[in-house]
Amino acid sequence: MSDIATATPPKATQRTDTRGLAFTALVICYALLILFPVFWMWSLAFKPENVMFARPTVWFFEPTLDHFRYMIENGYHHYLINSIIVAGLSTVLVVILGTPAAYAFARYRMRGRDDLFLFVLATRMAPPVCLVIPYYLVYSKIGLLDTYAGLIIAYLTFNLSFYVWVLSSFCRDLPLELEEAARADGYSRLGAFVKVLLPLLRPGITATAVLCFIFAWNEFMYAFLLGGQNVKTLPVGIPSLITTQGVRWGEMAIIGMVGTIPVMIVVFVLQKHIVRGLTMGAVKG
Repeated sequence: MSDIATATPPKATQRTDTRGLAFTALVICYALLILFPVFWMWSLAFKPENVMFARPTVWFFEPTLDHFRYMIENGYHHYLINSIIVAGLSTVLVVILGTPAAYAFARYRMRGRDDLFLFVLATRMAPPVCLVIPYYLVYSKIGLLDTYAGLIIAYLTFNLSFYVWVLSSFCRDLPLELEEAARADGYSRLGAFVKVLLPLLRPGITATAVLCFIFAWNEFMYAFLLGGQNVKTLPVGIPSLITTQGVRWGEMAIIGMVGTIPVMIVVFVLQKHIVRGLTMGAVKG
């Protein structure tokens, strides 16, 4: 009996190891399937024109930098810088303005709070075309067309409402007793918010701010109609690659490749806070 008892655990362990290996193999296959379009896009950025769409597919080729040279000569690196400036500054302003507003909606019992909150959400639910035309008419009168300030202000219209809406739910999830204890220790309401609540809200702020940055990074209509040659962003520069001679696929792949790098860097650096922010309030008790 003792021999049978000692022989059973290795079989169970072996079965568990087999399931783990099978699951790992399945995850690897799924990851390769997901990453193959990314690999294909990166390969197009270095492929010469004569082998780009050859049949059968050419897997081994001599890399070329002609596509990158074309992008630099035509000023596409300036479009990348414009996108970073506009998306970054608009996200910073959203965090500065939206964090106190979200806290106020969650904590203060002001008159007409629900109506005001619904008005904030309405700016997000409205189609962009309903807002961009009035913006264009106003900007043309006050000289904000083709300026960083004008585009950043326009981006606040759809990002600020989203930020306040999402972060206010994080504020409601924080126990009120924490703020009351801080007030009992001598903190003012502002001091309790800065010293106690704000550190607890950091994951939620980070996760929501990253989403706002992605929205601003990918935005096209506002940048196309309100920007110009001086503030042309990366999404606006993509249609110029569709020429009468055809689509410049190598350069298009470079934009896709470069356009994902800043977002990947932001997500990688802030990964811990993003995961914590997305899971806040998921488990209670």
